[in-house]
Amino acid sequence: MTAISAAPTPGAALPATTAQVDIISIQSQVVYGYVGNNAAMPIFRRAGLRAVAVPTVVLSNTPHYPTLHGGAVPLDWFEGLLKGLDERGVTRVARAVVCGYLGQPGQADLLARWLPALRAARPDVRVHIDPVMGDRNDGLYVDAGLVAQYRKLLVPLADGMTPNHFELEMLVGRPLSTIDEVAAAARELIALGPDWIVVTSAAPMAAPAGSLQLAIVTRDDLSMVTHPEIAIPPSVHGTGDVFMASVTAQLLTGLALPEAVRRAADEVTSALRRTRELGWEELAVEG
Repeated sequence: MTAISAAPTPGAALPATTAQVDIISIQSQVVYGYVGNNAAMPIFRRAGLRAVAVPTVVLSNTPHYPTLHGGAVPLDWFEGLLKGLDERGVTRVARAVVCGYLGQPGQADLLARWLPALRAARPDVRVHIDPVMGDRNDGLYVDAGLVAQYRKLLVPLADGMTPNHFELEMLVGRPLSTIDEVAAAARELIALGPDWIVVTSAAPMAAPAGSLQLAIVTRDDLSMVTHPEIAIPPSVHGTGDVFMASVTAQLLTGLALPEAVRRAADEVTSALRRTRELGWEELAVEG
């Protein structure tokens, strides 16, 4: 008689491994709108990458509307969410960490402890930081204490960064007018740790009419990418989040940094054109 193996009993443990995760995305979370993780996750999916979203704030919408509900993720929750990534094995398989908008300075402190431990265990993991603090139109829209936290704690932990012109000025503590000044300021930060810095809306007063400039800065090189400036309603935000997500996705697929930046700029331009065509008050990332 041929023996037949018994079927597993209900609830019996079956062999399993940690699900594939390419990117850990640590950013804001809104219910309505496309900023932070809501802007980044569609970009990752479109590139065929799997990402998990860690919220730093949970808000009804961006603060640019008349009403706002929610707030920063409490520090004990945020610490637990990071710890959970370790406990579930996600940090053993992820290829990159993207850090965007932070809800309070204490979150920077926690990241400054968590990221070095991750790097010690996984020297190959890429850490990309977008120091989301403000812009020319809105000024500084985070806790002022985060400026020093980024500069002291997080810049040294980044492989790459994508500040806009205003944020770069905040990080180096002085106004910048020309591309040469932008490059010099970026290299001050590169001296602290990052391999590259891409400055969005770089030297806006020196850009050709109707266009925006991206400055790609490394220790030894400076190159520029220009893309059209698309008129959008003031409520539309999230272009920097799309840009960082797209740069990260392109780099993970093997592209060199300059080409990754060009494709990311194209992706942002496409989203803005779609937003204008639809007449939306939020960025049209999907569809």
